[in-house]
Order: sequence, then C-alpha cells, then structure tokens
Amino acid sequence: MKTMIYFLLLACITPALWANDWPFYRGPALNGASEDTDWNPRFPPSGPEIAWEKDLGIGASSFVVVGETVITTGNKGNEDILWSLNTEDGSVNWAYRYPCNFEKRMFEGGTASTPTVAGGVVFNLSYDGQLHAVDLNTGKKIWQKHMITDYGGKLSRWKYAGSPLIVNDKLFLDIGGRGNSTLALDPKTGNKIWGEGKEQAGYATIIPYQAAIGEALLVFKGEALLGISQSNGQQLWRYPWKTSYDVNASTPIVLGKNALVSSGYPGGRAALLDLSGSKPKQLWRNDDIKTKMNTCVIHDGYAFAVTEKKGQLIAVNLRTGKTAWAERGTGQYGTLSIAGGILVVLTESGELWTVKASGSKFQLISKGKVLEPRCWVTPTIAHGRVFAKNNRGKMVCVDLRK
Repeated sequence: MKTMIYFLLLACITPALWANDWPFYRGPALNGASEDTDWNPRFPPSGPEIAWEKDLGIGASSFVVVGETVITTGNKGNEDILWSLNTEDGSVNWAYRYPCNFEKRMFEGGTASTPTVAGGVVFNLSYDGQLHAVDLNTGKKIWQKHMITDYGGKLSRWKYAGSPLIVNDKLFLDIGGRGNSTLALDPKTGNKIWGEGKEQAGYATIIPYQAAIGEALLVFKGEALLGISQSNGQQLWRYPWKTSYDVNASTPIVLGKNALVSSGYPGGRAALLDLSGSKPKQLWRNDDIKTKMNTCVIHDGYAFAVTEKKGQLIAVNLRTGKTAWAERGTGQYGTLSIAGGILVVLTESGELWTVKASGSKFQLISKGKVLEPRCWVTPTIAHGRVFAKNNRGKMVCVDLRK
C-alpha cells in the first residue's frame, strides 16, 4: 500500500521531462539521436571547452540527463556508485552505493549498463545482476531485486550490459534464465509480470517496435534476434545471428517496418531486416559495418557507424546497403551519437570529433582531445553539452552552448 501511495504522489509532483533531455541509453527516441540544436559544433582554436571533470570510478556506463541532472555509474573499492551530478558545475547531488565485486572481464572492467530514468525514478542494472530503483531527486532506494537469486537469471560470459527498458508500464530485461530469459517487471515494485524463453542473454539493450500483432520487442540474444510480444512474452519469430563468443552487444535500430542489426568480431556484419511479415526478411547485408559494442545512428537516408574494420567512421546508404565513404582514425571501438544532423564521435584515443552527417563525403567540422585512452563510452548530448568518459572513469563535460 505504501508503495502505491508513493507512486501516486510521484506522478503528481514529478515534472515532465525537459525538452532535449536524454533519459535512456539510446536517447529520447531510442536511436542515439538528440533533439538538441542549441549547441555549436565548431570548437574554438584552443580546442573543446571542458567545463568540469570528475573521477567517477571504473566502468563503461554512459550517461542519462534529465533537466539539470546527469547520471552515470562507476566502481570504486568493490562498490558500484550511482552518481547524480549537477550539469552546470559537476557538484554531487547524491551518490548511491552498493557492494559489487570489481572484475576486469578482459577490459578495464567495472560497470557496463547505463541507467534509465522514468517517472522520477532511476533504474540501474549492475553487471552481476543487481537491479536498483532509486528516487531521482533524493537518491533513496525504492526497491531492489537480483536477476539471479530472485528470477533465476543466467549470466553470459561477460555478464550483463544491457540497460533497463521501460515502456507501457513494464520494465523489460534480458537475463537469460530458463523460463525467464526475457523478463517483464512492474517498475513500481520490481515484481514479475511475466518471464519467457530459455535463450542465452546477449549484451544489447531491448528495443520496442510495432509488429503486425501489436506492440513488441526486439531482443538481441546470444545467438539470435527475437521478436517478442510486450503483453505476454510470446515469441513471434527467431532470426539466427551467430557472432564470435556470442557477443551480440550492439542495440538494433528500428526504422519503420525495418530494423538495422549489426555485430562485430570476425564475421561481423550489418543487415537491414524487413519486419513486416511473419518472420524477418534480409533486404541487404554489409560486411563493412562491424560494431562490437557501439551502435549506428541514422540521418537523411544513411547509417553512420564506427566499425572495427580498420578503425573507421563509415557512411552506408540505407536504400542500397552500399558503403558511401570511410574515414580512419576512430580506433576500433570509438563511439558516436548525433544531434541536429551533426555526428558527435568519441574516438577510442579520446578525441572528440564533430562531423556533418552527410552521405556524400566525410566532412569534419572540429576535433580536439578531451580524454586519455581507452574510451568505449557513448557520448551523450543534452542542453548544449556533451558528456564523455573513458573506461577508467574520468568524465568530462564539454560546453558547446551557443
């Protein structure tokens, strides 16, 4: 009863999301794009202006931004820390800590999933399966669950990395449990609504799409892409997608009735799939797009990606599937987002690039060093600022307001 009263009050007092907020790992439209246009992609001669910086603990968690608050995670001293910082000066609003044994997992290690904000609550999944719901304003715990002990989840080789998805009053997670491979929870309590399947979990974030039967989910499992009903977890179809070590970690992108899917490692590729029928149909395949962890962005009929293949930024024609151009210098695991038709690229070595999102040719606007290697964290663009971080947990706020 107390929990129900709390969420009724929360619905009354929590303001609507601000314009240009970034409340989810893949941005407000779940596609890596910001609606923000109040920023200048051209850096001054001295380089990008770093407004403030923080050491937040080891991990590759990205950022969410709501109003004047930016949230991310890191690990220090075998504790995960969920940080709430002021966007203006980086001052700490609150820090929510919980025990989580540090593991490197063949990179710098630490946190992997990016938090999600919905309804005035921050939802955070740790790599070992702890799920915490925390009040956005105060940092106080609302509830806590464990994907392994509470729901029988099964960790993949590098454990969990996908972010929580909240849509239509359900919280969706890919946890790999037998009978609970895909899980729907009540975001108010963390209690199970449904659990279905027995596929090994992947590392990507679940994305909603509109299927012929109604509202559905794209779930990139360890060995296949699945279409799943949002209402009851029924599997609509299974599209095999084998990647080395079962690392399906790039989040699919929904494009109307189609979806762009990609992965990395040897055999890495991208494919545009038609989802309008009873099972997906491949429209084209492009082996230049090899995205191990980062995900493509879309603009004006082209997909843009940082690819493992020669460490390049590339543009691919969405109609034909042909590569339009490629530019080296990003490193294999650089990342990117987009705002106002401008690509914001964080190279693996810590350079920030702004690039016109054009299919005709590579058009660099500005670049400058903002971090030390290695950088696998996707940059977030909100309210005229770019938030970036390296795997060691060094964070910078780059002020690009006009």
